[in-house]
Amino acid sequence: MLPAATKLITAHFGKSHVSLDTVREAETIFLEDPLVFEPSFFNEFFTLSSYCFWCIEAKLGLNANLSATIFKYLFPKRGHFFTILMGANFRKCFPWYQFPGLKCIYLFDAWPDFHTRIARFATAFHIDFLFVSSSQAAETLKVKLPKTRCYWIPEGVDSSHYTFKAYENKDIDVLALGRRDEHYHGQIVNTLQSGGKIYLFEKEKGQLVFDTRDEFVTGLARTKLSICIPSNRTHPERSGNFETMTVRYLQSMASKCLIVGHAPAEMIQIFGYNPVIEIDSDNPEKQILNLLENYKSYIPFIEKNYTEVMANHTWQNRWNQISAILKGNQNPEPTASA
Repeated sequence: MLPAATKLITAHFGKSHVSLDTVREAETIFLEDPLVFEPSFFNEFFTLSSYCFWCIEAKLGLNANLSATIFKYLFPKRGHFFTILMGANFRKCFPWYQFPGLKCIYLFDAWPDFHTRIARFATAFHIDFLFVSSSQAAETLKVKLPKTRCYWIPEGVDSSHYTFKAYENKDIDVLALGRRDEHYHGQIVNTLQSGGKIYLFEKEKGQLVFDTRDEFVTGLARTKLSICIPSNRTHPERSGNFETMTVRYLQSMASKCLIVGHAPAEMIQIFGYNPVIEIDSDNPEKQILNLLENYKSYIPFIEKNYTEVMANHTWQNRWNQISAILKGNQNPEPTASA
């Protein structure tokens, strides 16, 4: 069951990155549960020891079972720990996951190349619950980790972090944030620009469309069409065949954008319908212009998506799923709302 005084590890190391905003959104909502809190006792010591243990594990290959045994005798009182990670960077878990107790992780970006690393860590440090944002990753890791309970918990949004402009005031026609499908981009960019449409995208790889979080939120609120394509199509070398719904879909719907792109199968499963306008591969240029020309006719569909996200796909919904699992009342697979 969900224990009292569950410690949510929220320390962040290194340079800030846009992906950490998603982690912090989830952490903020999880901390609203009165049974969850941030550890603060000897915070400086734990920060220092985190770095030291990370160095030891990475450079010297310290036996995890041995170090866990040492901590068990030094700190016999059991703890209960929960950590949200973006990718398989487990430095954030140290030194907490050396202590005995219930250990849980929520993991974004559990791509196939990381599975050996994930399995090694989960086995060595006796992870009890592993929640991942990809349904395919959950199924694969269940096989690799018979002693760890693995569950698919999709990404979510904090509804209070997003806003939207009135439809008649949206002045960005098309927006492509982050990674993009170069083939699709090449098909539509000249058509949009020659037609006088406002199309925002990364001019160079890694260059942000919006420099700040506030500009990002405002930019989405101003956008009519948001292009969302899963990573297995834009970065197959990283994602393999894993087709996963990312937070960008949900952020776009929370900002009342019409999404054009491709809906992962798992997204259609939890929504109960396809909330995305699928790309017309035969004539994408004509399609994108038609969508803009007939934008008002899609407003009921946009409103349906917005209502669905606000009701069923927030981080509060996800925490409710997680806490139900920890209490032993889990529904093992996310399902569409009625």
